[in-house]
Amino acid sequence: MTLALVGTLASTGLVGRLRAFQDARPGVRLALRTARSDEVGELVRQGDAALGLRYFPDPSSALDSRPAGTESLVAVCAAHSRLVGPGEPDAAALAGGPWVGFPVGAGSSGEPFARLLGQILARAGLDGVEVIPVDSLTAQKRLVEADFGLGLLPVSCVEEELRVGTLRLVAVPALAATVPIFAVTRRDGYLGPAAMSLLAILTSEPTDGR
Repeated sequence: MTLALVGTLASTGLVGRLRAFQDARPGVRLALRTARSDEVGELVRQGDAALGLRYFPDPSSALDSRPAGTESLVAVCAAHSRLVGPGEPDAAALAGGPWVGFPVGAGSSGEPFARLLGQILARAGLDGVEVIPVDSLTAQKRLVEADFGLGLLPVSCVEEELRVGTLRLVAVPALAATVPIFAVTRRDGYLGPAAMSLLAILTSEPTDGR
């Protein structure tokens, strides 16, 4: 049975649920296939995966999206950033630096992330700042590491960089946020007993993905 998921989710607490499924169903071989959120939906739609795990609900009317938890977003900058001084800045101190985020527009795979970033920046009083459009979480992370801008990224996406010190957290409470995780299945598709069992485990008592 194939499960399509966004690659960064393999670093979250959801892995514990996958392990629980394997323990409960030792005779089922669970194959994992990583993709972007929009690609996860497409793989499920086409029948190339029985289920999917992605950020935000899938907009397709052919799919059911069920809450499977949340993941924290963290504001980050380069380790020795010229955009953010040492210490703990307030939101006003970030007004001069550009941010890196997904493009705004229906054709962007990260459109929900783009809307969320806009809302969070506005809430922090930073709605006028420049946002550099980059349609890839990995590319956003690399540009932030190179000090081209600040980023608001899923914590699982930046764990390694924070650990080795190429990125550092920007601890501004107004920028704290979470992103929803959803399990997706075909609305009119057949789910066998193993797939139903996995779906139940993934969507039981949704909690923070960490």
